[in-house]
Amino acid sequence: MKVTISMLIIISTITVLITGFWNVVSNFVFPNLEWGLYNKDFFENLLVEMHGGIIDLLIVGVILYGFEIRRAKNDSIQEGKDNLADLSYYSGSDASFKSYRALRRLASLKVHNVSMPNGSLNDLNIKSLLLSNSNLAAIDFSRSNLNNVILQNCDLQAAQFFGSKLQHCIFKELNLKRSKFIKANLKGMSFESCAIEGAVFKDSNLQSAIFKGVDCRGVSFKGCNLRSASFRGAQNITRDMIEEAEDFRFVKYPEIADD
Repeated sequence: MKVTISMLIIISTITVLITGFWNVVSNFVFPNLEWGLYNKDFFENLLVEMHGGIIDLLIVGVILYGFEIRRAKNDSIQEGKDNLADLSYYSGSDASFKSYRALRRLASLKVHNVSMPNGSLNDLNIKSLLLSNSNLAAIDFSRSNLNNVILQNCDLQAAQFFGSKLQHCIFKELNLKRSKFIKANLKGMSFESCAIEGAVFKDSNLQSAIFKGVDCRGVSFKGCNLRSASFRGAQNITRDMIEEAEDFRFVKYPEIADD
């Protein structure tokens, strides 16, 4: 397709140049030339007809090229998704890197909804990544540094964040039920719109974290740093649950905390 478009552009350019300099060309090439119907008038009419045909071909060519670009993009997207799906069967030491590379490739194609349950994204530096409406159940982010990562409307049920460090990340409307945050750095994180029932936050840094309005049923904060964390409007949270933390100074308790 690219070769065809290129040839069409070359022919169009030559035609326009001949037409523009027709007085010079006709005087040099066709001063008195005549062979049957081939004379100066014939070539003048031919140039006029060629202009109409070239315009039609250019329009059709541009439309076809647009379809070709779209088809190539769709093929690349499908290839990326297939590659990500195939990695679910791969258990090599570089599985995390391969999965992350596949995600970056899809992100470059403006694809942010993926399916990688039980996936591995551990031991990585993950930067500026957006995932939405994705199946990330039981995914492993252990020992990874997440910076400027946005996760929204995703299923992260039973996800693992062992020793993970999160900075400038946004969690929005996530299913984090039964997820494990062990010795994770979650300073200033907001879980305001997330489901965290049964989640374990053990020995994690939750300083200034926001749990406003969330259901804390079955959540463990044992050994955590909850200094200045906010539980305003949280449900199913007790003082005993909060005070299992190592540091719970300046915690903002719910208006009526369960005893």
